[in-house]
Amino acid sequence: MNSKGISEVIGYILILGIVILITSFSFVYSYSVVSDTKERVKFESMNQGFRKIQNIVEYTAYTKNPRKSIRLLVNEGMISVKEQNEINVTVKSSNITLYNTKYNVGLIEYEYENYKVAFENGGVWQKSFDGVSIVSEPRIFIYRKQIANEMIVFVALTRLQGNSSVGGYGFVNVMVEYNSSETRTFNESGYIYLNITSEYAGAWNSYFERLRGGLTNNTVLQTDYSGNKLNVLIYYDNLILTEYLLDAYVDTSS
Repeated sequence: MNSKGISEVIGYILILGIVILITSFSFVYSYSVVSDTKERVKFESMNQGFRKIQNIVEYTAYTKNPRKSIRLLVNEGMISVKEQNEINVTVKSSNITLYNTKYNVGLIEYEYENYKVAFENGGVWQKSFDGVSIVSEPRIFIYRKQIANEMIVFVALTRLQGNSSVGGYGFVNVMVEYNSSETRTFNESGYIYLNITSEYAGAWNSYFERLRGGLTNNTVLQTDYSGNKLNVLIYYDNLILTEYLLDAYVDTSS
């Protein structure tokens, strides 16, 4: 074979190699895009499912309904009820402690690889590569009474108790059952302190920062956040504090 023929063969081989390389790159890129899209759809679907969990928890707690359940489709990963994460609640007026309690809040949590979503203490929270974020807000509100210019604070805390988990593929039943509740009203001005220990503390901090942004006097609400700990201080003229206790569990029974 002469040099011209050899050059043509080498040229064809180079062209074929480039075509194969481009095709392989396109396949890998397309597969990655499709895979990422499927993961995002899966996670968004689970976020929607946890908003529904929030709804049934609120319905059970607020109406004192004996039991409420929902079925979620789990496509890989694990969903669990855990008695972990902690809150310490203290109410003070004129430097006198009017109320103090501390307990594990419990949570319902879905986990798959580096992604988590959880119902914890009235809110829905997410954890991923980007950090932690709010999916749906908890039931803690601050209102300013227009006439007397009073600060009215409503705090609804939801404690879950139970330990169970289900993993794999298929439908999972998430059940919550009313146990007890207690409402306390404080009509003398003071402060409520919420000391939260949770891996979602950063998302809790974002919620309170957002809440503070809607106040004309941002000294009414102060936060101190570090790692998995968040300390919150809220001034009130009137405080309504309600604590709900619910039993929760997950299973695969039909």
